[in-house]
Amino acid sequence: MKTELNLNFFEELLGAVGPSGFEDEAARIWVREAEGFASEVWRDAHGNSYARIRPGGRPRIMLAGHIDEIGLIATYVSDEGFVYVEPLGGWDPQVLVGQRVRFLGKKGHVLGVAGRKPIHAMEEGDREKAVKIKDVWVDIGAADKQEALEVLEPGSVGVIDQPLRYLRGRRVVSRAIDNRIGAFIALEALRLAQELGGEAEVVAVATVQEEIGAWGARTAAFQIEPDTALVVDVTHCTKQPGVDPKQHGEVALGRGPSLAVGPYVHPGVLARLRALAEEHGIPYELEAHGRTSGTDADEIAVTRAGIPAAVVGVPNRYMHSPSEMIDLGDVEKIVELMARYAAAPLAELVRR
Repeated sequence: MKTELNLNFFEELLGAVGPSGFEDEAARIWVREAEGFASEVWRDAHGNSYARIRPGGRPRIMLAGHIDEIGLIATYVSDEGFVYVEPLGGWDPQVLVGQRVRFLGKKGHVLGVAGRKPIHAMEEGDREKAVKIKDVWVDIGAADKQEALEVLEPGSVGVIDQPLRYLRGRRVVSRAIDNRIGAFIALEALRLAQELGGEAEVVAVATVQEEIGAWGARTAAFQIEPDTALVVDVTHCTKQPGVDPKQHGEVALGRGPSLAVGPYVHPGVLARLRALAEEHGIPYELEAHGRTSGTDADEIAVTRAGIPAAVVGVPNRYMHSPSEMIDLGDVEKIVELMARYAAAPLAELVRR
């Protein structure tokens, strides 16, 4: 099967500003796209977005991908107009220096640049030290505090202003791939599942606040009470310098989805995914975790009386950076695999 991705939707979704807890701009794009084909589309009080096909069917399947990204939140504006920030999610402060930043301001987007003391003005010992976020500020070009506060305030949130770029082959780079790509795949898989048919009710969910605790997944799973769930999120590509596959497994770009194996994965759901992949010629790799997955699946699996869940990984280089890299061929294969599962899910969910 040749899966045709909606690249206009993909590009618009990645361009939106939507850090954890402030996902509305991205969510509105996702909802608008879903309204073009889904039977029911809605958002909840927490911020999660939902799209349902075949309401009332059985079993009920949840396809979840979080729509939030790591970001920054303004905490203080100095007399000189410099904006100090704290992280929303897990940042390596080294990647911030010199990056352009886009804030959600009082009247629209506000651009700035992340700065720190130039190397020429540092003491020799300080040049070797790792950057700390407290030593980084964002310069929005304001002359003073009053001018800065006209356009933003403590609590204004922002992200790195780094656009999507297409590289050689099927590779793309962008900020927010973790995990805007998961929200994109969940909805594209729902679209394909509708075309494939079946008896199951399928609900795609763009969850919120994963980067600060996977809170949206917990409330979403409680609300829709699925019989089974697939979570799609990025995973580390280990085919790059300095990463030891003996410690982190073997995950490469361009070789299809990474299927997680671990205590939080329902063995029957995983077995069904593997069988479908083999039946339809979808290559995959296995990625083992000794404890939790660090994804929405950890919360979904223990919601209510327990929800059988599995994790489908998108191999990703340079995670939590302004230039995360994925392969669109992997995305196509993951969309197909998740749609195939929605059309022919695991029937027996209780462990024997």
